[in-house]
Amino acid sequence: MRRASSLLASLAVCALLNLPGTSAAQTPEPAETASLLQEGSPEPPLDMPLSGDFPSPGDLPLMPDTPDEAVDLAAYVDGVVSSLQREHGLAAITVSVVKDDALLLARAYGSSDLASSRPAEADTSQFRIGSVSKTFTWTAVMMLVERGLLDLDADLNNYLKQVTIDEAFGQPVTMRHLMHHRAGFEDSLRLFAVADDDTRSLAELLAEHQPQRVYAPGLRTSYSNWGAALAAQVVEDVSGEPYGSFVQGQILAPLGMRDTSWQPPSRLDASQRERLATGYKQEQGALGVQGYMQLGAYWPAGGIASSASDMARWMRLHLNGGQLDGVRLLRSETHAQMWTRGFADRPAAADIAHGFQDRHYHGLRLLGHGGGTAAFLTNMVLVPELRLGIFVSQSSTFTRAPITHLPELVIDHLRGAGFQPALHLETDQSEAATEFAGSYLQNRRVFSSFAALLGTSSTATVSQASRDSLVLAQGDEIRQYRRVGDERDVFEAADGGRIAFLRADGQVVAMADSAGVHTLEKVSGVNTPTTLLIALGACLLLALSSLLGFWWRLGRKYPHGFASSTAAFIGFTSSLSVLGFAVLAALMVQQLSAFDISGMAGNYPSAAMLHTHYAGWLVAGCGAAMVFALWPAWSGSGWGLWRRLHFSVFALVLAFLAYLLWHWRVIGAPIY
Repeated sequence: MRRASSLLASLAVCALLNLPGTSAAQTPEPAETASLLQEGSPEPPLDMPLSGDFPSPGDLPLMPDTPDEAVDLAAYVDGVVSSLQREHGLAAITVSVVKDDALLLARAYGSSDLASSRPAEADTSQFRIGSVSKTFTWTAVMMLVERGLLDLDADLNNYLKQVTIDEAFGQPVTMRHLMHHRAGFEDSLRLFAVADDDTRSLAELLAEHQPQRVYAPGLRTSYSNWGAALAAQVVEDVSGEPYGSFVQGQILAPLGMRDTSWQPPSRLDASQRERLATGYKQEQGALGVQGYMQLGAYWPAGGIASSASDMARWMRLHLNGGQLDGVRLLRSETHAQMWTRGFADRPAAADIAHGFQDRHYHGLRLLGHGGGTAAFLTNMVLVPELRLGIFVSQSSTFTRAPITHLPELVIDHLRGAGFQPALHLETDQSEAATEFAGSYLQNRRVFSSFAALLGTSSTATVSQASRDSLVLAQGDEIRQYRRVGDERDVFEAADGGRIAFLRADGQVVAMADSAGVHTLEKVSGVNTPTTLLIALGACLLLALSSLLGFWWRLGRKYPHGFASSTAAFIGFTSSLSVLGFAVLAALMVQQLSAFDISGMAGNYPSAAMLHTHYAGWLVAGCGAAMVFALWPAWSGSGWGLWRRLHFSVFALVLAFLAYLLWHWRVIGAPIY
């Protein structure tokens, strides 16, 4: 199932990426944040119309007081990007950096379209920013909160007009839950199977695709695209105008963001299409065109496209506490509230602050968001303490190096800091505690349908090297973490990334990742994917040995009574069913690993998923039949002891595998 991880990474498009990094600074108190973001211009009344002549992105000057800093940074970024482009074979990267309310850098590198040799341009080339789109939703939410139209802690069913959130856990879902991805919804892949020409409204899609609630509200962080889209529906229902109109009229136009759009590529005219960068994928040692991801009415969760210069304005707005060039969208105290965490279960580690990824990085607090679609990866990082913002987007998804490393490299460069790798220390293993060690399974996954099987690849293993250090193995990456000061449950890696362990009744039950948006549950027994793999492997060995025994007995004289023939037939059929299931499951993983997410609309669930599902039912039926056949095998078959024991073990292991197939929703659940 390991190869399924690439599928899960692809299907999780439009969602926040697992961006590495976090660091040490303590989160400022609300009053400190308000002071930091306070600016001197008077605030207009809330009912003041946002209209008139708005500034152009091109009007932003380079920092007049520190021209050398701008020139030095440009030369540094040019060198880093040139190296990244050559190393990874990238078509285009766009970057903007703002500092002290001015544009320090806006550049685009490479070609926005290789076929036409069209150069990428920072002012006009649009890159789809994926889940960074959600920051517009959260800003719109806070605008409505400031106007007294929305209460962050009220039941959302009080505001929704066409969608009703199903009752669960005896607790309502609030906007604060949605903004912190703590509403408790399971993940859903059906969002990415909606075509751009689908005529269903967002409300209709939300009602049809409502995910199951698997955690009590507030208990766990679990990233939800569906929940973010639901927030956009709340904005629409509360404001009384379509969400797109709200974003355009009350956010983009006032801020002068003229090169930002949410129209899908299929609806763009020729001139508009030329401004949207083409996405690329690796293909036979070169670059092939990557299709754009389709979202339909789910576009608020990740369908916005923007230029580096426009995103520089967006970063300045937030670094200024809700004000840009005389236009104020939020009062500074409202913005400070947005950048204050709503939950306090891991203050020294990464979390979310009302929709913004909130993490530590070597003494600094970083806020922002990352995003990905089928053809683009994006990262926006804001450093309030330095009044610094970095935006990076690339027109490919086969490497995350630029969007992962460039923001932190810029921060380090401006601070004059460098990377210090961790030295492996030989320690006394007898000192190592065991409370953190074990297997962890990410909870951003599907729980209630066949796609739960794909979640078996999202695992991590923690082992402890000493009392104050541990090793985290996740996928192909192994990283060592050291305990942070006196923090009992927080550990930091050399790159500043922090993980935190969560407890219940004093016992470690989960781990929060360094991105702040995912939680991994500590699992054991049947809840570990390893158990499923072991059971399947054991069944395969037993099936193969049964078939070898059947072949060896051909032509030989053995008991052929009714009991013997019945048990033998059931054993033979069960062996074939196990082999068939294994082959179909392997083909499914291979097919889905190479699946192009841009073509998911109309092709999900895939035929391979259906075939594996039906093969799973056959395995379960054979497992039940073998259990019933234990009686004739032992009482009237005339078999030898070894053959009866082999049959019995096969029957029990196959029955256990059938239970695990049900547990992981291969059978007994909808196929999506």
